[in-house]
Amino acid sequence: MTVTGPSTTTGDTVLPPLYVANDRRALARQGETLRAVRTQLTFLMLATAAAALAEHLRSHFASWVAAALYALTTVIGLHTARRRARAHWQAHRAAAETLKSLAWQYMVHGGPFHSGVGNPDAVFAERLEERLRELRKVGWQDIRDDADGAGGAGAGSGGAGGAGQITPGMRAVRAKSFAARRDIYLRDRVLEQLVWYGNRAAQSHRASVRWSSLTAALTTLGLLAAALRAVGVLGNWDFAGLLSAGAAAAVAWQEVRRHRPLTYAHSLIEQDLETLRVAMGTTVTEGQWAEAVAEAERLVSPQHTDWLVRFGS
Repeated sequence: MTVTGPSTTTGDTVLPPLYVANDRRALARQGETLRAVRTQLTFLMLATAAAALAEHLRSHFASWVAAALYALTTVIGLHTARRRARAHWQAHRAAAETLKSLAWQYMVHGGPFHSGVGNPDAVFAERLEERLRELRKVGWQDIRDDADGAGGAGAGSGGAGGAGQITPGMRAVRAKSFAARRDIYLRDRVLEQLVWYGNRAAQSHRASVRWSSLTAALTTLGLLAAALRAVGVLGNWDFAGLLSAGAAAAVAWQEVRRHRPLTYAHSLIEQDLETLRVAMGTTVTEGQWAEAVAEAERLVSPQHTDWLVRFGS
């Protein structure tokens, strides 16, 4: 079966308002985390350069500059640790993906929301609140408790309980026929995820190649600088130390971004999802549909990605 035609759903406006708010917060905290790491590594590199210059020139001023830059690096690290932006980023992302996955399963009669369930709204509320309770244990902040939070009005207006997160658009999709729901899910969820994972795998691969090449080049130059200094060509210039710091910073950035393991994980998920998409569009019957949707949602879950990343590291 070929899934074509314009999208029947309207993107994020159909999904629970709590998803939209958590998605925005996750993106904001992700940006904050990456900016903090980038800034810390930059100041560390500048401090190393100032220290090398101070050693060469025997300059007290350059030494004080280096000390100030090292101090700023430490302050940035302490501020980042106190803000816990990375932990909040992961918590909000987990909440957003939980809401999105449950919403899709509800809409297309997938997983626990199969056609035979008596009260799908009650099941949705129970499953959602159960998962959100687990996230609260690791520091997730429910914006429904904060009327002034980002997206507070939108999330709070329907946030009295999990059932309040079921939008009219979700109910409209759920009321459609099996064939219509199948087409919507394969086009607007599975195909969208296929494109996303394919693009991310390619991006991560290109970034991994670039940063690995840079690390190798800096390491090689550092080796050459150390050899030249050993034979007296460079005098007391500590280029080897500066280049080593640059290589270490490049490695640290790769560890933060996880380019190589994410390439591995996203490529595998793309392959598995494509196989499942073909089966769901051709051989999966209405009686098998709920289980197939649950499997698709498992494949695109952050937990599954993290599990694969361990093997790609």
